[in-house]
Amino acid sequence: MTTSTLLKFHYKYHPSHVLWLSLFIVSLILQINWVDNWRFDRTLIEQGQVWLLFSGHIVHLSWSHWALNMASLAIVATFFSKHASVKQWLLVILFSACMISAGLWWWLTDIRYYVGLSGVLHGLFLYGALREIRFYPISGYVLTTVLIAKLSWEFQYGALPGSEELAGGRVLTEAHLLGAIGGISVWLVESLINGRKYVFRKKAGS
Repeated sequence: MTTSTLLKFHYKYHPSHVLWLSLFIVSLILQINWVDNWRFDRTLIEQGQVWLLFSGHIVHLSWSHWALNMASLAIVATFFSKHASVKQWLLVILFSACMISAGLWWWLTDIRYYVGLSGVLHGLFLYGALREIRFYPISGYVLTTVLIAKLSWEFQYGALPGSEELAGGRVLTEAHLLGAIGGISVWLVESLINGRKYVFRKKAGS
């Protein structure tokens, strides 16, 4: 194998790449000039601007915060896309976002503003890691363990050292936990449904 062969990048299209690219473009456009208009703002939501419950996930505190989350999104797109369909990934995004928004609204009532995709990303990462177990058990279990360890650290001690400096402000670790619960919940429901389908097929074949 030659050096030129090793350096070749073989891009393999997956339908979910359109989803990731769309999320990237929308987030970039809003980050340029509309962060304050689209962030989670409790006062404005109380006045009827309910879409801010969801749009706050795609705007960011700073450009460094945005770049950090987009890099994480690129990792999800590169390593996990093939493990699920577009509908499945979209469901994880929506459910994780709903979990975070509900938590912000009813649990974290002292939070007046919120921005960032990191909570949803934790849902995507955990869902992807759990799906990875089916195809690559060793890496899947390792990734799942690392992610759970990270969440456990944050639950006990707060944000990881240096993360708030990178983001340019407070890191809301509760959002990470809520997003992760969203991703795990989708995986659990899918596993239960698939398990029941397997049982029915087995009975039908017996």
